[in-house]
Amino acid sequence: MSRRILILGVGAEGPASLSPALQERVATADWLCGGRRLLELWPEHRGEKIVIDNNITALIERMRGRGEARVVVLASGDPGFYGIGATLARALPAGDLEIVPHVSSLQLAFARAGLPWCDAVFTSAHARSLGEVVGWARRARTLGILTDPENSPAAIARVLLAAGVSDCRAIVAENLGLPTERLVDTRLSALPDLEFAPLNVLILAHGTEWRPAPALAFRRDDSYAHRRGLITKADVRALCLVRLALAEDDVAWDVGAGSGAVSIEMAQLAWRGRVLAIEHDADSLADIAVNRERFAALNIEVVAGRAPAALAGLPAPDAVFVGGSGGELGGILRHVAKVARPGCRIVVSLATLENLAEARAVL
Repeated sequence: MSRRILILGVGAEGPASLSPALQERVATADWLCGGRRLLELWPEHRGEKIVIDNNITALIERMRGRGEARVVVLASGDPGFYGIGATLARALPAGDLEIVPHVSSLQLAFARAGLPWCDAVFTSAHARSLGEVVGWARRARTLGILTDPENSPAAIARVLLAAGVSDCRAIVAENLGLPTERLVDTRLSALPDLEFAPLNVLILAHGTEWRPAPALAFRRDDSYAHRRGLITKADVRALCLVRLALAEDDVAWDVGAGSGAVSIEMAQLAWRGRVLAIEHDADSLADIAVNRERFAALNIEVVAGRAPAALAGLPAPDAVFVGGSGGELGGILRHVAKVARPGCRIVVSLATLENLAEARAVL
């Protein structure tokens, strides 16, 4: 049986943040793995040092054949909190891993700010779209966010404010545990004009009077960029969305998306999922782009093409809305029937009795 892999959380103090027993296990590791910054904290280590960069797949394969090699993986804070621990836990059997956490950066930030974190929501903007951050910011009274140099506090604030998230208290904790540690307690509206050290986390906190946004805000048709008549009307959208019964992490298709109004409202409900807006008309594609930006619907992916051909290779849907078919309704529905996930809900908006007969014949 292979020796277990130690995934070790390290504090900002480096080796001094570890117990003597853990320091000994690091010192005697045959392989010491981690980011370059963490590995530099052990300059005298005699084992093989493996920098974790874009090589995680190859490293996991090597770990599977580790035999009796003593492997230690270094991580900042809590490895299981959006860290390497979660990645390795998905790839390797639980019995192969021993995870020893340190205090996470967000836990430390809440402590520095004197805030309880039992009711807070935590998410990450590190190397990912801000769609989930927007979704949580609309729903959570207190939100802790892991940032990165691209999705900095300023960049996150710009997106949230554009999405209509109300102004609130914003706390940026930078260089936690280091001599240059700093806590900036300000407002969300002030963040776009501020700069911070690369190592930082962000806390957003609303007052007791704040209320989360409704799960779905039914908007007037004139809220959306659209060409005259080429929009599913508000009351029809409302009925269709009820019938689609979207869960927050669903994959949804909007076939013949037109202006994208249904896509936008789908994206509000499936805010942790994906919405595929399929459309071939150039003017309509431009409207979708405007509306996606206007409502910060970052989980909408635009598929430029004519259905059913454009549906090939798309992720299997949990829900499908067909708002326009271009005379291809039968082919669209037959394709959906082949690839849909079990329990998929299909809603078709029809303008003629002929299309109704065709839909019933297929379904």
